[in-house]
Amino acid sequence: MRPDATPPAVLHVDLDGARHIHRAHGWADPPGRDLLFVSGLRNTLALLAERRLKATLFVIVEDLDDPEKRDLVMEAARQGHELASHTLTHRRLTTLSERDRREELAESRNRLSEATRSPVTGFRAPGFALDRPTLELVAQAGYSWDSSMFAGSRHPAGALGATSDRPHQPLPGHPLNEIPLPAYDGLPIPFHPSYSLVVGSWHFRRGVRRVRHQSSPLVTLLHLTDLSDPLPGAQLAHWGSRFFTLSYLSAATKCAKVSAMLDEVGRWFRWTDTSALLAAGPVPEGAAR
Repeated sequence: MRPDATPPAVLHVDLDGARHIHRAHGWADPPGRDLLFVSGLRNTLALLAERRLKATLFVIVEDLDDPEKRDLVMEAARQGHELASHTLTHRRLTTLSERDRREELAESRNRLSEATRSPVTGFRAPGFALDRPTLELVAQAGYSWDSSMFAGSRHPAGALGATSDRPHQPLPGHPLNEIPLPAYDGLPIPFHPSYSLVVGSWHFRRGVRRVRHQSSPLVTLLHLTDLSDPLPGAQLAHWGSRFFTLSYLSAATKCAKVSAMLDEVGRWFRWTDTSALLAAGPVPEGAAR
């Protein structure tokens, strides 16, 4: 493949800490500091610096109320990583009233912008839960791009299917861009590293190669669980907590596996950042894949 024909890949990281993972499952908050968030973001920034990669980090903005978390998020910004919104409190948007959805979208964008003293343009819905009315609220809140939809014919429960596997404008008459997550047709679940750390690296390789043959841009989505230290026993509610925080794997094991997955992406794609991907221009609504 000629270098100029190599499709682009971007790296996204959702900053879900142990507290928000527990809340999403209806479990009590783990006691003390959010060690998953702290070790996960530190380890992620170290890996990105080592590999000279820039990522877009999706912040749950109420985390900025915690000084330790805020310092780490601001350090990420100082290192040149883009910050985007993952809502204010990480509640599933499609279960909320319109008023609460507006607050989650607008307040998170405003507070994150004030903290960083720079525009916040990107958004991802918690759990990928997005419907058409909520997407319209994302646009009304002033975001210029979203990355919550999945390309292909399959998508997780509550997620919208994208009309293209390339950046496109899903709302007629509005400039909001959608950067779709990769299709996983023919696979049982999406092939993000978080899932592939559980299922096996073969799952990630198969997904990457399927997308590569379509010459589509690739959003590689990490979570803090993918590189965090295991939580101590006192912060684990039960076996489910240990499983969903990937605390049965050491940070060294996860780092080695994630590094191999990033190497796999680099074999077939050229790394870029979200802004550069969008600068190439959206696919018109309704265009063929």
